[in-house]
Amino acid sequence: MNPSPHAWWDWGYYGVFACVFFEQAGVPIPAFPALLAAGALVASGELSLPACLLSAVLAALLADLIWYAIGKVRGGAVLNLMCRLSWRPDTCVSKTKILFSQHGTKTLIFAKFIPGLSTLAPPLAGMAQVPLTRFVAYDGLGSILWALVPLIAGAYLQKSLVTLQSQMETFKGYLPWLCGTAIIAVLIWRYFNRRFYTRELTKGLLAGIAVGDLKKRLDQDEDLTVIDVRDELSARAKAVTLPKARWIPYSILPDRLTELALDKPIVVYCDCPEDQAAVAMADLLRQRGGKEVRPLLGGLGAWMSQGWSTTELKSE
Repeated sequence: MNPSPHAWWDWGYYGVFACVFFEQAGVPIPAFPALLAAGALVASGELSLPACLLSAVLAALLADLIWYAIGKVRGGAVLNLMCRLSWRPDTCVSKTKILFSQHGTKTLIFAKFIPGLSTLAPPLAGMAQVPLTRFVAYDGLGSILWALVPLIAGAYLQKSLVTLQSQMETFKGYLPWLCGTAIIAVLIWRYFNRRFYTRELTKGLLAGIAVGDLKKRLDQDEDLTVIDVRDELSARAKAVTLPKARWIPYSILPDRLTELALDKPIVVYCDCPEDQAAVAMADLLRQRGGKEVRPLLGGLGAWMSQGWSTTELKSE
């Protein structure tokens, strides 16, 4: 391969591999624009399309296999960690789990085209105990499609990119400042958005009930409703519930409110970080007329850590 006039791409196929691997591993390095540039270099004869595609697919598969293995061993824990680090921890995992529950392994084919889903889908596949050969087949197909799109697009846009590059020479001195300002603005917005969400979550947790208090009320045979709002994937992975609990996933709970006695005490629990789904569903039930609705602090994990009895998960 002849030396590239583009300094960064002197790394050649190693650059393609590194950029894709780090993005799929979760590092905020955008691989899509890099693959567009690689496609442009393919059109100019500086890189080979098959070699670029192979480098990108191998990098994506390697990163995804690492996440798959982690998800298989530490599924719930790694997803909760990702959720804690997310700017919007209330949605980062929940929507992904719903998609995976609906489409199963086929999610891997289009996962890389959806921000957030790309990194979360492999550990979800491991958590769901998807067979390794099936995972590699579907994830490999998805990686090929995802890498081909920018490579081919970059090849077709090569002339336009060259023209654009020459036009931007006049403004290149301002570009770092413009890009830096835009990044800082986004980070500030995300910071305050997360801060607002965290404040609201804290308010919801103040109304929570400890597992010890719930057990006392259950032992006294108090007339209350306990609702397990875990998503299907999490519930199937840990197929138990609290005694007398009803399993109604949070994605369908709003459609089943008529089944609940809102005039009686209700306790809602999940297995997510900071009991986010339980807090959200408790708020919803209160808005719909619930007299006493409280999230269970610590959820199913806190209950099981005490060694108290559980019952087998049953679908309604």
